[in-house]
Amino acid sequence: MMHAQTAIQEQFDVALDRKRNPAGGKSYTNYLYNAGLDKILKKCGEETFETVIAAKNNDMGETVGEINDVLYHVTVLLCHLDVALDDVMRELNVRCATEGQEIDQLFDVVANRRDVKDGQSYTAYLFEKGLDKILKKVGEACSLLLIAGKAGDKVALAAETADLFYHLMVMMVAKEIPMEAVAEELDRRSGKTGNLKVFHTTNVNS
Repeated sequence: MMHAQTAIQEQFDVALDRKRNPAGGKSYTNYLYNAGLDKILKKCGEETFETVIAAKNNDMGETVGEINDVLYHVTVLLCHLDVALDDVMRELNVRCATEGQEIDQLFDVVANRRDVKDGQSYTAYLFEKGLDKILKKVGEACSLLLIAGKAGDKVALAAETADLFYHLMVMMVAKEIPMEAVAEELDRRSGKTGNLKVFHTTNVNS
C-alpha cells in the first residue's frame, strides 16, 4: 500500500530537483518555473475548480485525478517560493488539532469526525452541512492560497496550503474517496520520464 505522505514527499522532492537542476525543454515542471508565478497560480486555481466540478458531478475517477493535479501544481508553487513541505504539515497538524502526524493519519482524524455530533468540531460541522458547503470551503481555501502566493508571503502560503489540503480531505471523506487512491495515482504519475505530469507537456499554452 502506497502511503500518501511518502508519495507527496517524493513529488515535492522531484519538483524541487527540477528547480535546482533544470531538466530541459520537455519538462512541464520546468516550463511552469520558467513561465513564472502567475502561471503557476493560474494552474492551481484552475485545477481546484476542476476538482470541485468533478466532485459535484460525482465522478470519482475524475475527482481523484483532479486532486492529484491540485497537489502537483501546489507543490510546484511551494517549491517556486521556497516553502518547505514540513511547514505545511505543521500547519495541517494545527488545523486538525494534532501534532507530528503524517497526512495519512490526519485523513483518519478527519474521517473519524464524520459521524460525530459535536458542536465544537468544525470538521463535524462541515459534514453536517454537506457537500456544497465543503466544496465552497475548498474554493475559498484556494482563493486565500492564491492571494498568499501572489504576495510571496511564505508563512501565509504554508498555512493556506494546509487549509486547502484539510478541506480537500474533508471532501474526500464526504465522497468516500480513500487516501490510498490519491497516493496510488500520485505514485503512478511521478518520476517516470523526468516529468511529474507527462500529459501536460502538450498543454503548455493553456
